[in-house]
Amino acid sequence: MSAFSEKELLLLSNYLYFDKCTAYETVNDMLNDCRGADGIISEEKAAALGIGGCMSSSDGCRILNDMDGCSDGFKSLRVVRSIDEGGIRAICFQSSDGNAAVVFRGTGGSYEAWADNVRGEYLSDTDIQKLADDFIRYDCGSFDDITVAGHSKGGNLAQYVTVLNPERVNGCVSFDGQGFGQEFINRYDDSIACVRDRIKSVSAHNDYVNILLNPIASERIYVKNRYSDAVGCHSSYALYDSCEFDDSGNIVNTAGQSWVIKDASAMLSAMTSGIDRLPDDGSRTVSEFLAANVASIFSSEMSDEYESSMKAAAGRNVLRYLGELSGLAEGEDNGYVWLITDEVYVDTRRLKEAAELLHDIHRSMEAAAGNMAEIRLSIDYRAASRLAVDVILYKAEEDMERYAKLMLQRAVALDQIIRLYSEREASITRLTRTRLLC
Repeated sequence: MSAFSEKELLLLSNYLYFDKCTAYETVNDMLNDCRGADGIISEEKAAALGIGGCMSSSDGCRILNDMDGCSDGFKSLRVVRSIDEGGIRAICFQSSDGNAAVVFRGTGGSYEAWADNVRGEYLSDTDIQKLADDFIRYDCGSFDDITVAGHSKGGNLAQYVTVLNPERVNGCVSFDGQGFGQEFINRYDDSIACVRDRIKSVSAHNDYVNILLNPIASERIYVKNRYSDAVGCHSSYALYDSCEFDDSGNIVNTAGQSWVIKDASAMLSAMTSGIDRLPDDGSRTVSEFLAANVASIFSSEMSDEYESSMKAAAGRNVLRYLGELSGLAEGEDNGYVWLITDEVYVDTRRLKEAAELLHDIHRSMEAAAGNMAEIRLSIDYRAASRLAVDVILYKAEEDMERYAKLMLQRAVALDQIIRLYSEREASITRLTRTRLLC
């Protein structure tokens, strides 16, 4: 059994959102630094710690006051190791009797951190997950009986290191933490089965992050959340504020999951399952597109130009993948031959122009291939060089003919697409007129 209660682990998970949480040797040192002349935690001094996690200064002050109300053993927790770089923030706390708790913060504000969340869909191990594992293995290497916890992405990291370090992690509590992609499940299936009983998931009943990807915790409980706004549904403070604890510090007010979230979970499960089944490199391509968009929405680290370029590049890759999958685009050494344009769904006129251009290119290439054959046959060269020149020119002639045929195939296919769009447009127009007349 863990030496740390759920209340203590949730308080520490909230504390990890304070920017200066790694600056103090002990929890008590931090609390004393935040006291006013009257010995009470000051909201102004609490705010000076840099309160994150969408908490207000009064929320942060409440967290510190509740930490101050915990046992002397809790307040004597010592920061023995910490990391706050590369998109990860974690602290290894050691109690006076030698017990260790490693707590991970949720996603920071960096672009790569947000993108990393989505990459878990197609990667068995993301970059930030690897950093978390390194922290457990090397920075906390002197401990062999560790309790891990964290909120949101921190909860995911806590579960991850539990799976990869079954001999050293004795318990894990994930607060609103997301699950894992199929690649992770496939790769670590045996280890997951080994540690599943050590992992507990605690989430707000209306939290929308814990439903992402595949859960691995053996026990999943929900707490009736007092908050219903977008931030409050996934706030570490809201979860703490909504919890009721027994004398041992364990959560007692469990509830059922929101039916809206249940429906969303089923929809997301179907979507991720569909992404997983995409052939070739489809899962990676689509996930990177989602990663670029999610990171640009939630991160303010990068410039608008950078975010736009990343989204555009990811979008092009999706179009290229779909084009190749459907036969509408074909990769070549010199690039891609495209039938898909940005205007394909909005301007048939542009499609017709593209089709005419492809026909023109086909005719030009056919003519060039014919000219190449005439040149090859009319050149006056010495017998010694005849074979070499013949091979070079014949290869060029063959390539030209092949590209000409490819252009014709694409032009014909584009003609068919234009016809289908035109027929569909006429059908919709007739249907609309019929409805209006009725």
